[in-house]
Formats: sequence, C-alpha cells, structure tokens
Amino acid sequence: MESEKEYKFNASQLEKDLSSLMDLGITRLIVADEAITSKKEGFLRFVSRAQEEAPDIFYKFYLNPSVIDGQVCQELSQLYCALQLPLTATDLAERKAFGRKIDFLNRSGLVFGFDLDFAQEEGDSARLFRDRLNFALSLYPNHLDFSCLEQELPQPTKTFSSKDIGLAADKAYACGLFYSAGRAVPWFLSVLKPLRITPDSFFADFAEWLQCNNLGRQTAAKTGAKARGGSNHTIYQLSHQEIEQMQLLFLQLKYQEKGLDYLFPVVQELVRFNGAFGRLVGEDQESELDLAFHPEDLSSPYSQDLQAFAENVCMEQCRVRLCWMQDKEGNNVPHWQFL
Repeated sequence: MESEKEYKFNASQLEKDLSSLMDLGITRLIVADEAITSKKEGFLRFVSRAQEEAPDIFYKFYLNPSVIDGQVCQELSQLYCALQLPLTATDLAERKAFGRKIDFLNRSGLVFGFDLDFAQEEGDSARLFRDRLNFALSLYPNHLDFSCLEQELPQPTKTFSSKDIGLAADKAYACGLFYSAGRAVPWFLSVLKPLRITPDSFFADFAEWLQCNNLGRQTAAKTGAKARGGSNHTIYQLSHQEIEQMQLLFLQLKYQEKGLDYLFPVVQELVRFNGAFGRLVGEDQESELDLAFHPEDLSSPYSQDLQAFAENVCMEQCRVRLCWMQDKEGNNVPHWQFL
C-alpha cells in the first residue's frame, strides 16, 4: 500500500492551486488558515471555488463561529465537509448567541465538532468546565476534541486545582471514548434523559468505571495508543464494535441503578442499529442485525423519547442487512433491507 503524503499550503497557495489538488492525490484537506476561515465573504468565495474546482475532496474547516449564518450553511451543504469550532462561550448571552449559530448547522444537517479545553484561560475552574461540557453536548456535536489530552496536562491555578485538572482530564477522556469515538450523537441525549443526570455526571461515572476495568486515561497514556473513530484524542485503542460493547455494558449498569431495566431493550436496539449504520458509513462495513423493533421505528422521532417508545411501540423481531444502495441520482446512500 502506498504511504500517505502530507502537503501544506498557506491561504494564497491554496486558492491558487485548488484545481490541481486531485492531481496530487489529495482526498482530504484541512483548512485552518484564518485568512480563509475568519471572514464570511472570503470563506464563501473559497467554498464556491471548492465546489467548482475540487468537489470530490473532503474538507475539514476550522471555522470562526461568527462566520456561520444561513447562507454559509446553504453553501456548505453542497460540499463534502465537516466543521471544527472553538467553544469558548461562558456567560448566558454568549451561549445563546453561539447556540443560534449551531442551530443553523443542525438544521442544515452539517457535521461539526467542538474544541473544548480546561485550565487554559485565567479564571477557568472545574465548575466552568462542567458547564461548558454540558452546554456543548446539548448542541448535538458530532464529536468533542480536547487538545489538553494530546500534551502534558495544564498546570494548576488559583481557580483550578491539580486534583480538579486530573478529574477534568478523566471526564474528557471518557467523553472522547464513549461519545466521539463511540459515535453516540444520534442517541446520546435520548438515552441520558431517563437517567436524569447531566453529561458531566455521566462521564464522571464512566471515567470511574473505566479505571475500575483498567481501561482509563492513565492506562491509555502508558500504552501510547492513539484514537480511532474520528476523534483526535489520545484514547485506548479499540474498534468501534468494541466501544459499542463497552457502551452497552455501562448503560445497562446505569439503567439497573435507576430501576429502569424495562427501558434497556430499547436502549440496546438504538445503540446497535445506529452503531451498525456508523460502521457502514465510517468503515464501509456492511452487517446483518437481529432486531427487536422495526428499523423504521428505531429511526423515527419516537426514538427520541424512550419512555413513550417503550409504552407505544410494539416489539417486532426482524433481521436486516445494512448496506449501500443507489438513489435516483445514482449516489450511494446507506440503506437497510429485510432478510
């Protein structure tokens, strides 16, 4: 297999050479130069050229949130891309403004993630990090990236003790494994709702569970293992199927703790069904599943409310294949079919 090559361009070089990227064998392009990503007019100009001159490349944009509006999202929806955004909003007004920007992304069906760190800014604290983590996950990001986990942890400050920094790192690691590498965005908040706990509390518990099973952050750091599954974190080296098994084991434990065993069959099918779709798209891995509910029910809005789902949706044993099919325009799209 031919080894991958890496090319670096500045903004002016990239705009000049955009049409020749495919000739270089480039299939993925990270665009982080603020000369392109910080101003709406210049960014729209670049996106328009990308659509015309290199539409088959996958673009990852490190984007200034101020650029986002309906017009930008409309143009991005025509491009094969994902967005990475810094999340620094602290007070209520900033979060409302940031949330409105993210609403544009969610309504447009765009893939996006957040950069989220701790103990990096003056005055940051364990409480503020907790609030940022809960706020971030309420916005349905595809993933969260914590650059702190890629280097030495920050030094303690007057407002962020060394103990709290260690606990924050454990939660960040747990989130990277369970949510990001585990591709949990389609079902995470729905599954959390019956438990009546915040994402922060959930990941604190998961971090403790990982440590008890010798799978925690410090164990991963000793192995030097790198992340898989689309996250940039340093996390324990597991396939998505192995992470899914871990997700289900921990979720079963949490539902048992809360006396919600009767809801767990719904949780299990949601995780398995969405996980299989994730592997189809992410690894081109077709699969066959024995399900306890009809696939249309599992992918319907009913699945957002597990209590209502359990009370109103009948179980229907079936076997399905998850595979690719061509739509009317000849594009391959993920699809399920009965066996």
